[in-house]
Amino acid sequence: MKRSLLILTVLFGMFLMASCDKDDDSGTNPVAKTEDWVGTWLSAGANVAPLLAVAPFNIDSVRVEFKDNQTLTMASHVKNGAWTTMPGTYVVTKAATGTIHSISIVYAAYSQGGIFQVTKGTPDTMQLEVIQTVPAIPFQPRTPETGFGSDAALGVLNIQKYVRTK
Repeated sequence: MKRSLLILTVLFGMFLMASCDKDDDSGTNPVAKTEDWVGTWLSAGANVAPLLAVAPFNIDSVRVEFKDNQTLTMASHVKNGAWTTMPGTYVVTKAATGTIHSISIVYAAYSQGGIFQVTKGTPDTMQLEVIQTVPAIPFQPRTPETGFGSDAALGVLNIQKYVRTK
């Protein structure tokens, strides 16, 4: 009986050792893939959408930080003025094909919808074309199918270009 118990104990111990492979004990959880758009982006000078660079907006810089948790912070700077910061949330709907995706952004005072595209490089760049959706204005957000600058009235006036800073 003692011999059978000893054999069972040895077999059970070997089973435990075999099931605990060294690769399983890294002590870390797998790192989730960060989406290409997550990070801090700056649009300044000629990269600011022409529509925003003139009156009544007079914006000369926009900084946006997209976070993994679908929150963002957008800060805009008015020529000869101060920075204004707004927190918000965003939802990205990835296109079935291609690299232009849909985005919805919600701030406390208004919401926006449109498209964006990240291009890998040194540094990474991003194009963003969004339209205010709430309260509604007489323009429709672009879609991956319609593409950048496809609104007949706005053309490329509302395309914001960014460079990744972090």
